[in-house]
Amino acid sequence: MDRPICRIISSDYLDKDVYLNIRAFYRAAGYRLIPPAARLNGASDSKVDLLVVLRGDNGSDLKDFPGPIHVYDYVKEYSVDWESRYPSAAHITVVALAASSFHPEEDSRFTSITSSRVSRVDAYLPVIPALWMRPWSGKRQQPVHISNFKRMGDDAYQRDLLALICAGVVRAFGANWQLAGVSAHPLSYRQANQQLAASAWCFGLMWPYQRGRTLSGRMWQAPLNGCFVLSETGTRILGCPGVIECEAFHAGTATLGLAPEACRDLADEASAFWESHSRSLAAALGFDPGLSLTPADLRPERALLFLWDLEFRWQRLVVRFQAALMPPYQRLRRVVAQLARRCGLHPRERSPRRTRS
Repeated sequence: MDRPICRIISSDYLDKDVYLNIRAFYRAAGYRLIPPAARLNGASDSKVDLLVVLRGDNGSDLKDFPGPIHVYDYVKEYSVDWESRYPSAAHITVVALAASSFHPEEDSRFTSITSSRVSRVDAYLPVIPALWMRPWSGKRQQPVHISNFKRMGDDAYQRDLLALICAGVVRAFGANWQLAGVSAHPLSYRQANQQLAASAWCFGLMWPYQRGRTLSGRMWQAPLNGCFVLSETGTRILGCPGVIECEAFHAGTATLGLAPEACRDLADEASAFWESHSRSLAAALGFDPGLSLTPADLRPERALLFLWDLEFRWQRLVVRFQAALMPPYQRLRRVVAQLARRCGLHPRERSPRRTRS
C-alpha cells in the first residue's frame, strides 16, 4: 500500500535545520513528503493526507484543505487564528511551547479554544540528534557566536556581546556584521556544526520578543556537539541541557574553563534529552513513539545537508571571485573610456543605423 503523503509549507522563510528535522521525523512516521517548494509527481492538494505548517501565514492559500494539519508555532512572530485560516480542515494540531511567566499573554489565544477541531501539544520542534552531532576531539575555550547581526537598537545583551566580539574575546560568524564594524563571514549549517563541535562555549542572542517564549536553534545544535550555550535570562524554558542563563554578557562569563569530559557528558545528555522529546512529540501526535531515527535512516537528510554545504561554498567562491575581478574590470573600462574620448569618440555612442534607400 502507498504511504500517505505529507506536504510541508513554510510561507515567509525556510529554516533549513528545522526542515531537515521535520523531514526526518515525518519520514520516520511513514509519510512520503512534498517539500516546501515542490510537488511530488504533480500530486494535487486533494491527494495530500497531512499538511505541516512551519512558519509564516500563507493567507487564504490552502484554505480548502480538508485533511489534518500540524502547525509548528516556534518563531513567535505571528498570532494566527488557525481555525479561521483553515475552515475545511478535519483537525488542527498546534505544537507550541507553553507561555512563560515572562510573557503570560503569549498563549491567551489558546485559552479560549472550544472547538473540537483545534488542539494543542505543549512541545517544541522534533530534533534528531544523529543528524547534527559531529565528531570532535579537542575543544577551543574561546566562545563563538554564530548568527547574523540583528538590528535590535540599544539592546543590553547585544551591546555586551558586541563589546566582547570587538575585544577579541568572542569570535563571531554570520552575515551583516559589517554594520557593527565587525569582520565576519557566514557559515553553512554543516560548517556551523563543525564550529560548535570544536568549541566549548557559544553565546546565544535572541530577538527580545522571543526571549522566554521559544528556543533558538543553537540551544539544541550546540549541546549536541558538546558546546555549552550562554544565553539571556529566561530563555531556558524547556530545561534544555547545556543552556546557561546569564543576567549580562561579560568577559568573566566568557573565560570559564571546561574539561573535554564535561563536553562529552553534555553531548550524551543532550542526545538523550532530544531523543526523548521527539519520541514524546511523536506519541502526542499519534505516531509510533518508537519510530526509527538511526543514522542509516537519515541518509537522505545527510545528503541534503552535504549538498547545501557544497552550494554554500560555491556561492561564496563566486562572490569572492567577482570581488577580486571587479576592480580590475572597472579600471579597464575607465582606461577604454579615456582612450575613446581622446580619439574623439564616446564609448557609448553608436553610429546611426543605416537604412537602405
